[in-house]
Amino acid sequence: MSGEDLARACADLGYAIPRNVIANMESGRRAQLPLVEVMVLAKALHVAPICLIYPVGLLDRVQALPDEEPTDTFAALQWFTGESYDYDGPSPQLRERRAAPQRTWSMDAEGNIVWKDAPADGL
Repeated sequence: MSGEDLARACADLGYAIPRNVIANMESGRRAQLPLVEVMVLAKALHVAPICLIYPVGLLDRVQALPDEEPTDTFAALQWFTGESYDYDGPSPQLRERRAAPQRTWSMDAEGNIVWKDAPADGL
């Protein structure tokens, strides 16, 4: 998909992202990306938003946070989704009662697709 096609697809979704803004994203001249733009770009590209943030299967290592050393991309994705947590947190109670529900995540590195396996109880 060309940059012009992507800009058009975003506009069709009701949130215009001009071609020049997309060019600035591609070149790195635009360092910050609002969450709404990540969501719109993902919808226009037919991928999950998390795949734009942590591109499993495309990059082996990413920075989970600015100014951090690169880490495994899938580990960063698991941290972001709450499937793993920071063992250096301030409180054992918080670590034990993490907010994220238990889920089984799978990945398809070839297609850069991440999905949740359905729990046995169907919830």
